[in-house]
Amino acid sequence: MTPILRTARRWTLAVLALLLALLALCALTVFLVDPFEHYRESAILPLYDQESYNNPGIARNYDYNAVILGTSMVEMSHPSVIDEVFGVSSVKLPMRGSHTAQMGWQLTHVLDTHPLDLAILAVDAYSLMGPPDDDEEIIEYLWNDDPLDDVNYLLNADVLLVKIPKMLRSIGKPLDTKRDDMYQWTDVVFSAQSVYDSMPASAPQQEMTPADYRLERSTENIRRHLEPSIAAHPETEFIIYMPPYSVAYWFLMTRCGLSEQQFRSRARVCELLLEYPNVRIYDFSCREEWVTNLNNYFDYSHHSGEISDALMRAIAAGENRVLTVEDMERGSQRIRELVSAFDAPYP
Repeated sequence: MTPILRTARRWTLAVLALLLALLALCALTVFLVDPFEHYRESAILPLYDQESYNNPGIARNYDYNAVILGTSMVEMSHPSVIDEVFGVSSVKLPMRGSHTAQMGWQLTHVLDTHPLDLAILAVDAYSLMGPPDDDEEIIEYLWNDDPLDDVNYLLNADVLLVKIPKMLRSIGKPLDTKRDDMYQWTDVVFSAQSVYDSMPASAPQQEMTPADYRLERSTENIRRHLEPSIAAHPETEFIIYMPPYSVAYWFLMTRCGLSEQQFRSRARVCELLLEYPNVRIYDFSCREEWVTNLNNYFDYSHHSGEISDALMRAIAAGENRVLTVEDMERGSQRIRELVSAFDAPYP
């Protein structure tokens, strides 16, 4: 080998060694800081700004025996209140805009790693009609136990260059209220005006969709994503509740012709799950003093943390419990009445 070739080979090997060292340093940095808590619960306050990325680490590494799952409707929940009224240690795992398929995915993985005394499921009527195979926002490499998949995390440029620098600014911040504070909305105003401002500029009356439309989706979602965990874990109490969307939400669903199919999906939950002794179902969609007071909401759907806390205390007190399909149907009828009386912004 000529001197020039030997020199070129040495430089190539040196560059490769440097590159490998840099990659190893990047991976070590991500492993040690671990902004998504993939390996351990962090001693630095995480960002808690992306539920799809934060939830897997919380589900795997936090110490708890109770969980609350749902869409953005549970983001304002306070695990400290759940702990107080039910005598548990809980975490919340919301997934904004998700469907029942994602709830079932998380529930299955939680039960694989933690024996649960209590699982609280906020079941939105619209999410029941979502695609049963929907895995959007499920980050597989963060949920599974395959160490080879971790390269997607350890060598992730966004994690290294964006998440870690932001997280390191939280060094020294207190951790004692993090379970309550995670995913909380701090930049919104809860008021009737905010609700009206969130409604579309016009909402012409549409023909009502038949109640049984896409009922097969709701049935499949319940059968595939909720019932198996309930049946396999009789030691766990499952509390299923219908969140208290405001009357403005149900008014819009009625104007858009979607309310009756949502009412039918709510009833389907009762038809399929009430028979299980470890299931309790509650309906807060028709809790009149909450859903008609628009000052409890920052848009036509999302209620305040005070309502979240009152809801947990109401469940613990046995209020708004649904014991039969007819109970749920009476709740739906009450919603229809509240919609008829609603002072809507449209002619």
